Amino acid sequence: MVLLILILILFFGRKHLQPFFTKSIRSITVIVSLMLCLWLGYHVLMHLPVIDFRAYKVGANIQEGMSVPEDAPPPIIEYQWKYNLNGEETVIKNTTGMDPKPAGGTRIGVETEFIQEPYEPPIHDFTMERDDQDFTEEFLSEDKLIVVIAYNLDNTEIEGFVDVKKVTDEALKKGYKVIGLSASSTAETEILAKNQKLNFKFYFCDMTALKTIVRSNPGVLELSKGTILQKVHWNDIDDFKLN
Repeated sequence: MVLLILILILFFGRKHLQPFFTKSIRSITVIVSLMLCLWLGYHVLMHLPVIDFRAYKVGANIQEGMSVPEDAPPPIIEYQWKYNLNGEETVIKNTTGMDPKPAGGTRIGVETEFIQEPYEPPIHDFTMERDDQDFTEEFLSEDKLIVVIAYNLDNTEIEGFVDVKKVTDEALKKGYKVIGLSASSTAETEILAKNQKLNFKFYFCDMTALKTIVRSNPGVLELSKGTILQKVHWNDIDDFKLN
């Protein structure tokens, strides 16, 4: 309602509003702004975001992102105890979880509701699995780990694997551990690895998590004990540096 009143003031008083800039400057500003928006959208699509606000940004540690801090607020659950008391249904609420047991009452049931949801770590769906085995802890303990992410092989950019192979082959020679992560099936990743002559195996991770890590398909990361040191779009793989 407050905003509506302010809008009405602007509407009826619009004849008193004078543009700060001339018409030509306003037109140029609109055109330049449109071009910048189009360029930024294209740049982010063909590369990576200019500023990364995600939990998997360069410098972030995945283990720390998955952990629950000691000072995290605990969940608060409200218990709604239902009783038949003197022929009427009565609800007694508490957050202790202890049955209040009113005198002369017969309990009908109990329902629960979160007043305060439990703390959810910023990283909560990251895994590295293969053949029903979880390798997450093992790989996140590696000092020199290269991760190739291709979240969905149905729409991955196959031409990107030409440069990916060059980088991963060089990484293997320099003593890096190299793995792939994908939400596609093991059979699909095996076919890809065979066709592209990749010298590493793919492991499973949730597609949403992989898209959050890097929107490039494929994309390449360098990790050291779970800390992300580098992250590149396959178009920028020449910028990927190996020690």
